[in-house]
Amino acid sequence: MPTNNEDFSYLNSQMLEELNLNAFSSIPESKEAGKIVDNYECYIACPMNTKNSEVAEVGDKSLLRLPDGSEVSGEIIEINNESDKQIIIFKIKEKVENLMEYRKILLDVIWWKYSGWKVSNSALIEKNDLTYIIRNKAGVKEEILVKVLRQNDTYSIVENYSEDELLDLGFSQDEIVEFPKIKLYDEIVVVK
Repeated sequence: MPTNNEDFSYLNSQMLEELNLNAFSSIPESKEAGKIVDNYECYIACPMNTKNSEVAEVGDKSLLRLPDGSEVSGEIIEINNESDKQIIIFKIKEKVENLMEYRKILLDVIWWKYSGWKVSNSALIEKNDLTYIIRNKAGVKEEILVKVLRQNDTYSIVENYSEDELLDLGFSQDEIVEFPKIKLYDEIVVVK
C-alpha cells in the first residue's frame, strides 16, 4: 500500500473492509495507519452510494460533520468508482488533531447547506421567470416574490431578495419599497 498522499487509486471497498476496523478504534503505535497525515492535512476515504456522491467531482467542497458535532470543510481530491458505489477521498485541514488518534470514524457528509424558509413546492407560482408564493395575512392574499435557493422533489428553501438583487431584476426603487416580504410564521397558501 502506498504511503504518500498523491495517489489514492488503490483504495476500494474490499481493501477498506479487510482492514477490519471498528469505529473509533485507536491507532496502535506499531501498526500501519488507516490514513495519511501530512502537515496537519488529513485524508478521509468514504465509501458512498448516494445521488450526491454519484455526481460529485474532484475539486468539489462539502462540509463534514465530525463525531464531536463540529463541521469542517472537506475538498474531494479523488473519486474511485466501483460498480455500486464511489470511494470519495476528502482532504481536510481543520480539527485534524482530533482525528489523528483514530483509524475509523463515523461522520456525515453535508453536500449542501442553505438557510431560509422551507416551503412546499406546491406553494410556488412561476410568473415571467420569477417565483412567487401567496401569503394569507388576516384573510388578505398577496403574492410575494421569493428567491429559490435549493429545491428537491417536495420542498424548496426560499428567501427574500435583497434590494440590490431586485434592482438588478429591473424593479424600480418605488416598487421595491412596496414589495411584501416573507416572514417567520406567515401562512403560505398551497396553490397546486
